[in-house]
Amino acid sequence: MEWDRSYANKVILAPMVRVGTLPFRLLSLEYGADIVFTEELVAHSLKTTCREVNVNTGNIDFKTSSGKLVFSTNLMDHPNVLQLGAADAKTALEAASIVSRDVDGIDLNMGCPIHFSVQGGMGSALLKKPEIAVDILSTLKRNLPNPITCKVRLLETIPQTIDMLKMLEATGVSAMTVHTRHVKDRPRDPAKWDYMTHIVQGSLNVPLVINGDVFKREDIERARKETGASSIMIARGAMWDPSIFSETHEDVEVCITKYLNKCMEMGNNFKNSKYVVMQMCETLSKKAPRWIATQSSKNMAELCDIWDVNYVQTDTVVATNDDE
Repeated sequence: MEWDRSYANKVILAPMVRVGTLPFRLLSLEYGADIVFTEELVAHSLKTTCREVNVNTGNIDFKTSSGKLVFSTNLMDHPNVLQLGAADAKTALEAASIVSRDVDGIDLNMGCPIHFSVQGGMGSALLKKPEIAVDILSTLKRNLPNPITCKVRLLETIPQTIDMLKMLEATGVSAMTVHTRHVKDRPRDPAKWDYMTHIVQGSLNVPLVINGDVFKREDIERARKETGASSIMIARGAMWDPSIFSETHEDVEVCITKYLNKCMEMGNNFKNSKYVVMQMCETLSKKAPRWIATQSSKNMAELCDIWDVNYVQTDTVVATNDDE
């Protein structure tokens, strides 16, 4: 898919750990996503990888010296944006430089609240040290040809959030995504779309992308109208129903069948494939026979049989944090 390098008026797959691996990105693009984000990749790990072309799948793989697969992409996986977890500019640039020719954009994660990220100075830890984020973004912008973006959460007040976004915008980023929750908020807490309305009116010039509580196709246009955001990023809504990107809804069973076929084609490992299918089963009853069978499946052949997918054994696996 050709990309105009613009983040304006787009519907985007959000970065999701363990979900945003290659098969799910490809499925989302097939359903109509304008841009797909990878799961967050930690710069310290990514910078140690070497690029190689997988002769079996045609994928471009990034592996460590021990053979661990950290990231995988291919010619169909575009427009794609690699989300980077980084705590300093030097490491961020080293990591991003390795993958820059195989991804369309680089995004800095400034919103993840999990302990691992925060403890390492990454994710939402950068909200408390925006000067480090400015250094990272400026360094990436200065040295790479890719559009550079960042994804943040709300600060305590709207004026504080706008002031931070203006600092980040001054680095030359192409867009900024606002997850409309505070760091302390959990997914069950409602997204604060009303905050985004004020942020959009805050004299920022780059496209602003809203993330949070877009669960149905009709929510996409509603979020645009209610907040004025240029673009929409979808996380759980896409995880539970990737056909949200399409004007034509498809049942979850159809989505899962398509996903598993892509897993076969890409050589995705069982552990990650099962995890994603379980997330896609969210709308099914926990008493549904397929839900129960999926939960107890022990290998890829069993998982495919449950969903009436022809199992094809492969010798390669695409990247996932589940490999550890």
